[in-house]
Amino acid sequence: MTSDILEFKDVDFFYGDKKVLNNVSFSIKQGSFSVLLGLNGAGKSTIFSLITRLLKVEVGTININQYSIKNYTKSLKDIGIVFQEPTLDLDLTVRQNLYYYGSIKGLNFKDTIKSIENEIVRLELQDSLDITARKLNGGHRRRVEILRALINKPKLLLLDEPTVGLDLKSRFDILNYVRDLVKTESLSVLWITHLFDEVEENDDISFIKKGEIVETGIVKDIVKKYEKDKLVDTFNQIVR
Repeated sequence: MTSDILEFKDVDFFYGDKKVLNNVSFSIKQGSFSVLLGLNGAGKSTIFSLITRLLKVEVGTININQYSIKNYTKSLKDIGIVFQEPTLDLDLTVRQNLYYYGSIKGLNFKDTIKSIENEIVRLELQDSLDITARKLNGGHRRRVEILRALINKPKLLLLDEPTVGLDLKSRFDILNYVRDLVKTESLSVLWITHLFDEVEENDDISFIKKGEIVETGIVKDIVKKYEKDKLVDTFNQIVR
């Protein structure tokens, strides 16, 4: 039986007096590609911020690899994080950006590169290590952020709208790379998006609407349940 790498249970969250998450419960299986799909403002980024401890859990439970999110050391060491907004230091080289993040993970320079040496090649960044991030295009900057998130081999990769603003080829190069990691490395992925074309029929998916998880399951099963031919039509019935 496959255990859950991430579990939300009965999570509420308020911004002041405004309730933005209502009794949110969902889970992600180890070694799966899971999608959180919803419109802008539905609560996706709040969920991301709770997982990464940018926001504090007040009501409900979040577990990562069976540890409570409140146990900072044991839970967050298993996560690789890719934020929606770019977070590279543009005046540092790719290598320096990687070294800095590795030091946060407790790694020296040599071990930082060793932990991701295969991924450097798979992401075709081996010739860019000594180039400043400012000189890279948007797609390659995002590749570096994903590479950085893989330092020290996390069990869960968390990506918040990672392809927004990229051209079509860059979007799907990144998406296909992350999907391949799931297959070859048994990495668990939470892919947060509002883009239907990034979702495949065998993905695990959770639909979020106005702070509530309104449907979860396998994409093709949910499409069949609602008697639709396409995900977008199913989404429109469930969420809009």
